[in-house]
Amino acid sequence: MKRKTASVASLIASLVLALSGCGQKASDSGDTAEQQSPGDSGQYTSDSSEQQPLPPSEEPLVIRIGADSYNFSYQFRVAEAVGIFDKYNIDATISTFSFGIDTINAAILGETDSAEGMDYAVASRFSESNNLRIVAHICGPNSDGEKLYVRDPSVNSVTDLAGKKLGVKKGTVNEFIWGKVFENYNIDPESVEQVYLGSSAELLAAYQTDNIAAFWGTPDIEEAILAVPGTKILGDYDLSKAVPRGYLLLDNDFIQANKAGVTRLLKALDEATDYIRDNPEETARIAYEDLKVPEDAALEGIRKYTYDVRLSQEDLDHITNVANWSIEHGLIKNKYDITQFLYLDALREALPDKISV
Repeated sequence: MKRKTASVASLIASLVLALSGCGQKASDSGDTAEQQSPGDSGQYTSDSSEQQPLPPSEEPLVIRIGADSYNFSYQFRVAEAVGIFDKYNIDATISTFSFGIDTINAAILGETDSAEGMDYAVASRFSESNNLRIVAHICGPNSDGEKLYVRDPSVNSVTDLAGKKLGVKKGTVNEFIWGKVFENYNIDPESVEQVYLGSSAELLAAYQTDNIAAFWGTPDIEEAILAVPGTKILGDYDLSKAVPRGYLLLDNDFIQANKAGVTRLLKALDEATDYIRDNPEETARIAYEDLKVPEDAALEGIRKYTYDVRLSQEDLDHITNVANWSIEHGLIKNKYDITQFLYLDALREALPDKISV
């Protein structure tokens, strides 16, 4: 198995890594992960009697995976680190990007075969012409998956944010979350200054230097956020009345050329999901080795996420509603039918009890 990391050449990000322990991995740690696989024998074994290894004659699935630098990507990293990809004859190269939207952009450009994205990021790219298809829901944060932090002493409630500089992750679900907060609390978006930044490290640095008054932060950098004098927590996703859901996308040409392999990929990710649930501490160790996220922060992030390879009608309705709301409010320009961007045959074959669309 191979990994590579998309570069984030920023001195600010390097400083924040030292302060908070978060960010993208700096080097290839593939050998380390393979040498330190969990268990006495150094190899993961599944208790499932339903998912059996494939015969050696099966053609390997060679796939370039785009993964973010947070716990959205843990299913891929676990599947590689503990041998689940090997079990399903999958030869994966994992490339790390800052956010899910970056993996989608990479897949559209042909740099990867797969992408991951929260609902708004996925929906925003389907308004443009691309060849990606949703193949499954794979994970999503709980309602407390992110919190809204503020350092301005004049801000004691969400309505006080009017007139302030707010940190925004451009092109990500964070834009949608802010939009829903503005709507719920009758804040005119024109009354705030939205400062668009390209990574969690840059958002944290801007917050630490008082260049933004508030932003949504993840558990892996919470310690560094709370170290900033005067920091208060205004709430979590309940403020927006919208909890994001995350989806796996594959290039349609790749799907058509690798239908059996895509089915195996979903089985592998489902098994990795079981591993995360049963072994959160070991998953946190893998996150540290891959991304240099402190293990305690990674463990807290895992606890605030729900991993589940599936696609229900509710999952489909959810992303449809996000797309429609975003179109109506000008966040997405072009209207479309999201059912045109689905490929569900692999999920029906791999995990028939996990699809209800």
